[in-house]
Amino acid sequence: MVSSPQPSSTLDALAPPFYPSMTWYPAITDDYYLERPHSPGKAGFVIADPVEPVAEIPDEELFDPAYYPLSATEMLELEQVDEINEILAELDLMESHQELHHKLTQKTRELRSSSDVDAEIYSMMAKAAKSKSFSSKQVHLLKKNSFHSKRNMRSALHQPRSVK
Repeated sequence: MVSSPQPSSTLDALAPPFYPSMTWYPAITDDYYLERPHSPGKAGFVIADPVEPVAEIPDEELFDPAYYPLSATEMLELEQVDEINEILAELDLMESHQELHHKLTQKTRELRSSSDVDAEIYSMMAKAAKSKSFSSKQVHLLKKNSFHSKRNMRSALHQPRSVK
């Protein structure tokens, strides 16, 4: 294995650690931060890098094509962004539908696994089966009785034929 030459460092790894004393002050003090024109004050954040103050553009001017006209490529970009936003909105809607479907499926599984619900469903099914079987037997018996009674029954209006 070929070793690559290590770059020489000016840092001394064996140097004693630096501990700032109580009288040590950094080059940038609190006064520096508070004097910055973009500083919101003691309660807010401070950007220490030099920043040139830029006048803020109002939204009416920013989106007005008379002030800032859009090129054809920028218009195409905006249309593509709109299409992507529509796709993302549809995807979000589909995800919420999928979550609702998943929750509904879980709830039905929980209800089906519940013994109280199973017993109640079984008793309802048994009642329905009993009532159906009872009513169908009655109808069947009535049909059977009426068929036999018609076959064996003689007509009261039947007159014997006269022979001439």
